[in-house]
Amino acid sequence: MSIDDRAALARYDQLLARVYTERRMPTGTRDLILALGWVGLRDPRRHDPTITPWTRTREVLNATNEQMWRHVADDVPRYDSGLHDKALGGCQAPMVRVDRLCGRNTVHGFSERDPVTGWSRHWGFCNRQRCREYATPIYKRARHSCTVAPEPIPNAGGLLPLFFSWDWEPKYRKAAKYILFRSSWEPPGYGLSADEWPPVAGQEPVKAFPKLRLAASNGETVHRSAPALI
Repeated sequence: MSIDDRAALARYDQLLARVYTERRMPTGTRDLILALGWVGLRDPRRHDPTITPWTRTREVLNATNEQMWRHVADDVPRYDSGLHDKALGGCQAPMVRVDRLCGRNTVHGFSERDPVTGWSRHWGFCNRQRCREYATPIYKRARHSCTVAPEPIPNAGGLLPLFFSWDWEPKYRKAAKYILFRSSWEPPGYGLSADEWPPVAGQEPVKAFPKLRLAASNGETVHRSAPALI
């Protein structure tokens, strides 16, 4: 085994350890990173100049081109409020004589933006007068928050750039059409890589991995030399 092969094996082991300790990584993103890492570091065909890492990775995963883009879509950097996954839990005004929330069906709903993270909190209230009166100052505060809150810090995606150097923005744009509940996507002002995003209280910072360089065009074959490790 050559010195280069031993170095590649060591880096591949490091990649595996890093990926399997990252609990926030969706399954599709994890599979894609592992396959790309194999193709770049361990695959017997990694020095073949007639095939790109992207095309070879598609072969390794036995995936269609659409399936590959869906894996990329899982990692599009974005803020996901999660509201589409949650049923509103009823009126959030507190009861007067009982230590619980009202809980009646929501009639009035609105979102409040966090002044630090820009993240949204949804409020819902019923049509009872006491509950509407309780909601009024919250509604005024929420309206103001929407005018002063910063762009939401992304809380999803942004992991692929931690491992691989590539022109990710056009790839994410192409993949974004596969994200449910989202009609459009623009790159976050905080950057595409999760290690560029501001820290959020209570969340562990994402750790970067020494990057591999990829080269492909629209997910199709580009004849070129083997990818260089950086």
